[in-house]
Amino acid sequence: MSFDALTLSVLRQEFADTLVGGKITKLYQPEKDELVLFVFNKQTYKLLISANANVNRIHITEMPTDNPKVAPSFCMLLRKYITNATITAVNQMPYERVLEFCLQVSDELGYKNEMKLIFELTGKTSNVILTDGSYMILDSIKHLPQDLNASRIIMAGAKYAFFAPQNKIEPFDIPRVREFLSSCHLPLRKTLPETLLGVSQTTVNEILFGIDEDDHSMVNNELVLQRLALYRDNLLNPRPCVVMNNGSPIEVCPFDYRSQKGEKLFFDSLNKAHDNYFYLLDKTQRFRDKAKSVSTVVKNAVSRTEKKLAVQRQTLAETQDREVYKQYGDLILSNLWNIHGGDSLTCINYYDNATVTIPLDRQLTPQQNAQAYYRKYRKLKSSFEHNTILVEENSKLLEYLLTIKENLRFCTEPDDLQQIREELSALGLIREKQSAKKKNENAVKPLCYNLHGYSVYVGKNNIQNNYVTFRIAKADDMWLHTQKIHSSHVIIVRKDGEIPNEVIEEAAQICAYYSQAKAGNKIPVDYTLRQNVKKPNKAPLGFVVYDTYRTILVDPDRHLESLK
Repeated sequence: MSFDALTLSVLRQEFADTLVGGKITKLYQPEKDELVLFVFNKQTYKLLISANANVNRIHITEMPTDNPKVAPSFCMLLRKYITNATITAVNQMPYERVLEFCLQVSDELGYKNEMKLIFELTGKTSNVILTDGSYMILDSIKHLPQDLNASRIIMAGAKYAFFAPQNKIEPFDIPRVREFLSSCHLPLRKTLPETLLGVSQTTVNEILFGIDEDDHSMVNNELVLQRLALYRDNLLNPRPCVVMNNGSPIEVCPFDYRSQKGEKLFFDSLNKAHDNYFYLLDKTQRFRDKAKSVSTVVKNAVSRTEKKLAVQRQTLAETQDREVYKQYGDLILSNLWNIHGGDSLTCINYYDNATVTIPLDRQLTPQQNAQAYYRKYRKLKSSFEHNTILVEENSKLLEYLLTIKENLRFCTEPDDLQQIREELSALGLIREKQSAKKKNENAVKPLCYNLHGYSVYVGKNNIQNNYVTFRIAKADDMWLHTQKIHSSHVIIVRKDGEIPNEVIEEAAQICAYYSQAKAGNKIPVDYTLRQNVKKPNKAPLGFVVYDTYRTILVDPDRHLESLK
């Protein structure tokens, strides 16, 4: 996410409008590099300041925050000096990602003093620094390695110094930017972030959207200047939004960036947009972590089952000649008169009238040799019967695990993932807490579409498939499934009369999308009445059989426009 100085300037103005005049009533430090300030100004606001190297940020949040039982030393220092302090101003170092909160505090004698809380949003070196009114550093939330010869030293007792001015052009200094453009012969997309103060690559991409960056004509340069002026005007009248891609937040913009593609959620303030962005980001990341752990369990179970099947099928292959050993035993007993010692018996095999040579053990009598072959036959027969059952069971288990693996691709909500965990728990692959095992039908939320006035339900996992097929659907509703490959169960709720072909076709396209063949085309989808769909006894969830059906060829389509 781009968090440049221009975006920070919009936040600074919102902080000035909201927090100036407010009083800091409480301070928490939930993480080693994160602060939460409670500011009362007609109402209570929670200001979150994070110096985390990966997600350094500052915004007012409405999300719950933790208050550790033991406060870190920096938090105790802040509580000592700025509890009940009044925020008198919020300043930004020009075109830099540095915010300064000016605070007025009262000492034990009632005298007014000034303090400064400075936040540097500079990536890995982000920091929160407390100084007195003359910028003498009291402490910082992070103690970074310091070079004593450097112009800026951040440690207790040192004088705080802002960043030295950069040899760059202010982005809205039109005459200087025009002069630079007239002499620049390099691609603007690469040179502008290095030339203009306080702009990120995302900002430059928006300014140059639709402009040929290799065209250095006067007309093109004037167009770039117009875009800069337009960007400045949009910052003065922000319309913040969060850009989403497949349900995940990817960017926060102070206004509607044309260069950013995807679903856009608009907010009243940039603070709310950032709060929503980081909430969704955290929610998405937590969901991905949980999904990854479940995916690992399924992947390992599939691998183990495949290995078991390979061994069991190999064992079955080795038992194919078991009847030969029974025949050897029979032939030895029927030719006792013809055995006069030696390592073998050559005789006529009365099973096929061919001559056969049977190996014998010299140390055993003919009867003992026959019994040895009978024991080997019984052992192989028992192995065949046992492994035949195991192959059948593990083949069904593997097929079921593969459906779970496929269903994981379509998990979008925690409830979807929990239902898959319930399936894995029933298989004994994971352990669930007793409270989590209780089934709640209200949590079973299959997708619901409205296709030309017809309700269409789509299961995203085996629990939902079972629910859609056998709880929602009635006997004369239409049921759809891709032919011979894993897919969601889809039903069309019938109204009066026949279901129109266009509804069946679009429902089939949705069914093909939620299948293994999602990336293909011309996918065969079977459709039939729900009354023709049966679940065999003791079959796993989601496993059904049907004989009467029709087939339609469709290309996968999610039809988001019809999703309720």
